[in-house]
Amino acid sequence: MRSFVLERPESLSGAFDLLNEYREKALVKSGGTDLIVWLHKSLVSPDCVIDLSRIDQLKGIAVLPEQLEIRALTTVSELASHPVVREKLPALAQACLAHSDPLIRNRATVVGNVCSAVPSGDMIAPLVCYDAVVEIANASGSRSLKVIDFITGPKRTALSTGEIVTGLKIPLNEGRSSGSYLKAGRREALDIAQAAVCCVALEKVSTEFRISFCAVSPRPIRAREVEKLLNDSGRVDDRILELAADLAAGAVDPITDVRASREYRLAMIRELTKRAIAGCVAELEGAGRSE
Repeated sequence: MRSFVLERPESLSGAFDLLNEYREKALVKSGGTDLIVWLHKSLVSPDCVIDLSRIDQLKGIAVLPEQLEIRALTTVSELASHPVVREKLPALAQACLAHSDPLIRNRATVVGNVCSAVPSGDMIAPLVCYDAVVEIANASGSRSLKVIDFITGPKRTALSTGEIVTGLKIPLNEGRSSGSYLKAGRREALDIAQAAVCCVALEKVSTEFRISFCAVSPRPIRAREVEKLLNDSGRVDDRILELAADLAAGAVDPITDVRASREYRLAMIRELTKRAIAGCVAELEGAGRSE
C-alpha cells in the first residue's frame, strides 16, 4: 500500500472541492470496510481518500410519507434495528443481519455496500427487490438511478468523476408485505455469500412477488420470469415452486471460484428460491389469519 492524503471535509461542498482537485486520483470513504482491504492489497492506489464521516447531512434515516431515506453514513446495524425497516422491509433487515458480524456491521454502511458493487454484496438484492433509488450529487446538481441500473458490473458503477452518493430512497408499500433473504455460505458468520436469494411479496390489488439474487451474476438482476409465474398463478403450490426454481436457475450466470463451483451455486439457487418463496407465502397467510 502506497501513501496517500486523507481528507475529512465537514461539508459536501468541501468534498466536491477535493474531488475537483484530485479528480480520478480520489476515492470516497464512508465506513471504509471494503476500501481498507483494497488499499492493503494494492487493488486501488489513490492520491487522496476523502472521508465523509464528519458531514452531518449524510447521517441518519428519515421516514417520509411514502418512502424511507437512508443517508450515506447510515451503518448496517442502524438500518437493521430501525422499526420501519423491520416492519415494512423485512428482507432488507434480514440481509443486514446476514452481513458479516456485529463489529463490522457497526462500521460498514449500506451505501458503501452498494458503491463497492461486489456481486456478493448482501444489501444489493433486497434493495433491488424494493426498487431502491440511489441519490447522486455533484457540485452543480443531482440525479437519481435505481440500484439495478447504478451497478454496471463487478466493482463498477455508473458514478462519474466528481459525484458522491448521498443516500438511498426506498418506496414504502401501504399494504402488508413479507420478505425473505436466504444466504448459503461455508459458515454462519464472517463469510461472503456463495449464493443468496431475496424474495419480497407485497400486498396491493393482488400479491406482487419480486425476486433477486446475490453472488450468482456479474450485476444485479430481477428474475422477471419467476415473478410473472408467481404473480399469474393465484396460488403457490409445490408445482409452482418447482417451476420457479427452474426459472431462477435459468436467470443467473454464476462462476466457479475459490468459494463454490458454478454447479453448486445453481443447485443452491434452486433450493433457496423455493424456500424464500414458501417463506413469504406462509408469512402473508399467517398474518392474514391473525387479523
